[in-house]
Amino acid sequence: MDNIRIASLTKKHEKPLLEFMNCDRISHFFSIYDLQHFRGKTRVWLAFLADRIAGYLLEYNRHILCLRGRRNCVAPLLRKTRLPNAILNVEAHQLPAVKRFYEPIEPADKTTVGKITSFMVMNATSSSFRPVSRHKVRELKNESAAELAGLLGADQKLVLDLLRGFAFGLYESGKLVSYAASPEILEDMAIVRGVYTAPDKRGKGYSKAVCSALVSRLLDEGKEVMLYVSKDNAAALSVYRSLGFMETGHRFLGFIGRRRD
Repeated sequence: MDNIRIASLTKKHEKPLLEFMNCDRISHFFSIYDLQHFRGKTRVWLAFLADRIAGYLLEYNRHILCLRGRRNCVAPLLRKTRLPNAILNVEAHQLPAVKRFYEPIEPADKTTVGKITSFMVMNATSSSFRPVSRHKVRELKNESAAELAGLLGADQKLVLDLLRGFAFGLYESGKLVSYAASPEILEDMAIVRGVYTAPDKRGKGYSKAVCSALVSRLLDEGKEVMLYVSKDNAAALSVYRSLGFMETGHRFLGFIGRRRD
């Protein structure tokens, strides 16, 4: 049996952890971002095998758990957190071990068939991207928070998090009806997140329009642009593929879990 050693993240571990993450920045995008911008809200445990990092568990803001690395690291890592309920983002090969600790009770994406969302990661490049600009859109700033909160039916303070990067919206008769945002941005990468169109305004190409404006801006900024999409979300997949997004081959599982022990 492998001799796995678990340690909390310390200053001396930061360089080897970054090297581990930089081997595949797509897999570790959110962890890198949280460590850069929300270090005070994160707790990280590292799994070592023969003095080399073999995996990690990142706990964000006491309700999100991100697991990466070898399957045999899962159990010793999850013993370090005691969250009774959490949103989990894990690799597919880790799931059997994860389910020993957390029972899936709700998928991370509402379009999912079942209790576990299978996320595909897609990206767009300057050569693959095919923007659609049949509708007029505008960039959204913090002063648009009330309008966006109204569209999403969400708290205005939470919506401000979606506007901390770049966001674009489309208005119909003076009312915000569609938006796309990229709140998390690294030096070289950005992720499209929070694409939404009011249900009674769908089928008009609005999502394509706001995504086109957002991705164009991110590519102009020199970013690699990617997104997560549920494999069961046929409508979103159709939009992204029509704009030139391509599968990267990365797959992650997301669900709300209840602690078993």
